Amino acid sequence: MSEAPITAPATAKESVSVVGVVCGILFIVLWIIAHLAWAGLAFMADVMANDSGKVPEGKHMMLIFGVMGGQVLCGAAGIPAGLAFFWRRRRKLLLWVFALLFVVGALIQGGVFYSFFSSMA
Repeated sequence: MSEAPITAPATAKESVSVVGVVCGILFIVLWIIAHLAWAGLAFMADVMANDSGKVPEGKHMMLIFGVMGGQVLCGAAGIPAGLAFFWRRRRKLLLWVFALLFVVGALIQGGVFYSFFSSMA
């Protein structure tokens, strides 16, 4: 009697592409390096933003910490985006987390930027 060929079970592990893993890790590393460079430039600009002294010191500190906090969120957003390259089962969730972190970080930065410059006398 001939038996039917054995097929792979439905719960078999999904194959992970080596290229996907390398691209994902490379994306994460480059994303974080780019955001560290941006954060360094933004920090210098934020520190010098109140050289005229027209804004209260509290607002100036809020600008510095708000922009840096938003930058940390935007930089951290690259981690789930890089994982989405090769973690196919969770890709939709990872991309939503990426978008959420990035948008919240950008809104924080934009909000403190607007608050600082709108309070100039």
